[in-house]
Amino acid sequence: MHLTPKYINIIINILLGAAWGSALYGFIYGYVSTFGNFFIKLSSGILHFFAGLFFVLFLEFIYVQFKKYEEQKKTNRLLKELLEKKVD
Repeated sequence: MHLTPKYINIIINILLGAAWGSALYGFIYGYVSTFGNFFIKLSSGILHFFAGLFFVLFLEFIYVQFKKYEEQKKTNRLLKELLEKKVD
């Protein structure tokens, strides 16, 4: 991920790493803490995994919105330059 403001890029990457860690921890916790056969343990692990995966998807959504914003700024700048050339 490469965003123009470096501090936003760093914050999103740190939070994304924490979200993946939370998803992995949720899967392991769900798998280990449940008593039963393999299928029940696996389904519990996957269910707990989705809590962390929600945050991963949310942070990816935020990243995409920042990327769209940067592209929109570039497009607006280019359109202004084109309009200025056309007027002159």
